[in-house]
Amino acid sequence: MKNIDIYNWKRKKHYDFYKSFENPCFSVNVNIDITLLIEKIKEKNLKFFPTCLFLIVKGMNSVDEFKYRIDHDRVIYYDLIHPSYTVLNDDENFVFCYTEFRDNFEFFYNQVLVSIEEAKSGDNLEDEEGVFDLIYVSSIPWFSFNSVTHPFSSQENTSIPRVTFGKYFKQDEKTLMPISFQVHHGLVDGLHIARLLESFDQSIKDF
Repeated sequence: MKNIDIYNWKRKKHYDFYKSFENPCFSVNVNIDITLLIEKIKEKNLKFFPTCLFLIVKGMNSVDEFKYRIDHDRVIYYDLIHPSYTVLNDDENFVFCYTEFRDNFEFFYNQVLVSIEEAKSGDNLEDEEGVFDLIYVSSIPWFSFNSVTHPFSSQENTSIPRVTFGKYFKQDEKTLMPISFQVHHGLVDGLHIARLLESFDQSIKDF
């Protein structure tokens, strides 16, 4: 973790422009090709969510712009960011769940399975106060979507990216999955989302 020298930062103008906006975020919704990923998941008998979570968080950690956070008047860069995600309880209410990210698939995958089982027995709807090295991740496996918006309070840290997966579907012999990204425009542009998607696609091929 390090503090950014804002006055000599290449994004200073963009940061200054958007930081006073009531809503400084923008959203992008895309359908990504997961045909090869589904084949590999079936071949290895893996669960979809923790596998996809690993690849997305790995991709976001490969693009520096997703690792900037705003804390009052400071911009902070984190060396590693981790997922805070929603899990459905047995009573069909969701709770928050956290798993520390490690760029080791087997280790992270197993930790997610443990974290999910532990979260299901609780009712947590809060992340630890003052912790910003996060990515907020949600899954909507019941339907596909064309767009997603996220609620947030005026006190909430809008510099934490939000990612949502939808139900995957078949189209032209491909398996596609809708995914939504909501990011702070003072920190992230569309170019950086494109680089994330390229990283995700490459990670599937290398998986």
